Amino acid sequence: MIRLPRALLWDHNAHYHGWLLRQLPERGGRVLDVGCGAGQLVGRIAGRVDAVDAVDLSADMIDHARASLPGADNVRWLIGDVLDPGLDLHPAGYDAVTAVASLHHMPLRPALERFAELVRPGGVLAVVGLYRSETPADFATEALALPANAAMGAYLAVRGRAGKPHADRMPVQTPTTTLRELRAATAATLPGSDLRRCLFWRYRLRWRKP
Repeated sequence: MIRLPRALLWDHNAHYHGWLLRQLPERGGRVLDVGCGAGQLVGRIAGRVDAVDAVDLSADMIDHARASLPGADNVRWLIGDVLDPGLDLHPAGYDAVTAVASLHHMPLRPALERFAELVRPGGVLAVVGLYRSETPADFATEALALPANAAMGAYLAVRGRAGKPHADRMPVQTPTTTLRELRAATAATLPGSDLRRCLFWRYRLRWRKP
């Protein structure tokens, strides 16, 4: 990816927060955010639902997120691995499970199976993730994304909303899984799921548990 000038950098993950919020229950409910990072999405979820469990492997990220949301009394911060059966998650599961740029840090199929297990019947899994480009369609989308990325950075800079304030704290890992592999894994573990390529080096995955 061509690097923009620092002044034009912006948060691609946050760009998809609106879509994730639209997947939540219309009112109330309990949500699990996996890989909560600095807590930007958690803060927005907390204003919409009864309770949020926010989990991250990094104690530093949890401390930072907790400090940034001092009034979020309906958030429970958990340090640990969501794949750990001993992690203190809600025994009845969740009305929605969200994950932003965290799935590629985990073994794919075990993570998808765990997410499915944690969603209550009728609940939703909503993932925004990264993938490794492989096909001509992947590279064509990247080519389209480059000018759009710069234009969005310039637009947000003019409005004073550019920048990636938490980037230096975030653990970074290059995705190794392709969209083809993701589609095969979701078809096997999440029948009826909807996986779509997005413009800015991301995909969206939505699944409702029967």
